[in-house]
Amino acid sequence: MLNIKKAIAILVAVASACIALYAAPAMAHGEKSQAAYLRMRTLLWYDVEVSTVKLKVNEELVMTGKFYWFYDWPQNIAKPDLAFLNIGIPGPVFVRKASYINGVSGTNSTSFDIGATYEFKVILKARRPARVHMHALMNVSEAGPLIGPGRWVEVTGNQSDFTNEVTTLTGETIDLETYGLANAIKWHVFWGVIAAAWLLYWIFQGPILIPRYKTVKLLGEDADDMVTPFQRTLGLVMLIGTMVVVVWSYYDAHKQYPVTIPLQSGQVSIPALPDAARGVNAEMVDAKYRVPGRSLEFTLKVTNNTNSPIRIGEYTAANIRWMNPEVSVAEPADSHDPVAVNGLKYEGGAVMPGETKLLKVSCTDAAWETYRLAKLIYDPDSRFGGLVFFFDEEGTRSVVAIGGPLLPVFI
Repeated sequence: MLNIKKAIAILVAVASACIALYAAPAMAHGEKSQAAYLRMRTLLWYDVEVSTVKLKVNEELVMTGKFYWFYDWPQNIAKPDLAFLNIGIPGPVFVRKASYINGVSGTNSTSFDIGATYEFKVILKARRPARVHMHALMNVSEAGPLIGPGRWVEVTGNQSDFTNEVTTLTGETIDLETYGLANAIKWHVFWGVIAAAWLLYWIFQGPILIPRYKTVKLLGEDADDMVTPFQRTLGLVMLIGTMVVVVWSYYDAHKQYPVTIPLQSGQVSIPALPDAARGVNAEMVDAKYRVPGRSLEFTLKVTNNTNSPIRIGEYTAANIRWMNPEVSVAEPADSHDPVAVNGLKYEGGAVMPGETKLLKVSCTDAAWETYRLAKLIYDPDSRFGGLVFFFDEEGTRSVVAIGGPLLPVFI
């Protein structure tokens, strides 16, 4: 029996060592794990592009796109009264140089309006070699991250060549990659040595933890007698010395850097873009999800208030695009770009200027299952959302948000 226990202990130790020494790169796409209603009825992203998919260290990449805050916002999700535009990247592969929302700096947190559209631009600089799947991302206070479309991007070169120089308000040029690093290491080592010495001193003074606890309980009111006069004096010296070092370092830092600006924590309000519907109105009549066919089918009552006939070319939801190739053509940007190139069909034809017509739309693709959107039918509030793209004869696009209750069909 003893040999068996010993063998098991050795196997566990070897397995633990193997796991600790080897860590495979994470290749998962966690956006699929978010609830379907969260991806379809909160933030709807579209026109997201990157300026390049391959670049070298120190070169810049620009991500642009638009997002719409869905009008039928889920009641159990915090509204975007405090949000921050971000980029989701596994590790510090890039540094952010600038970000803009409707042309306004995105350095601060922002409040957004439900039912409004915004455009964004983020400028990134490559920091180290890697191949990463990067996403547009919006962090909403009390709601968490709302993930946008992703793109595979490859960075080549050497990290040792990376520089991140900026000019301060006092005219000094510094490299943020290394600025203040030596000073930070110095102070960490200084306080680490003091903390280690203090800890080791008490460890070698006698039994600790359980034995010392038992002694304290045994001595009762006289437990303070365990601390000798020398130890009290030493503790007082450590306390005074710590305060002196902290105060001196504060004044020394103020002397070296007399001009400082605190971290900015303000919040800005950004006006929304003009209505992207451009005179097109679409009302949801009914909707159902056909489980065997993996198809969303819905009927729209469309009114065309423009001066040109319009047709449906695309439906997008949860970063997935269903295309009608007779009107609008799109191809996947990479292996993880979910585009159903022939996934949208509809009955009713073109809607003429001034006309109101019922259009029956079907969006069919395996993406409903592979991206876990079909689980929407099992929610207690089974509602869906998305954007429908109408195109006129000149290719001008009108973007209309639709949504409503969803009825599952199992036959």
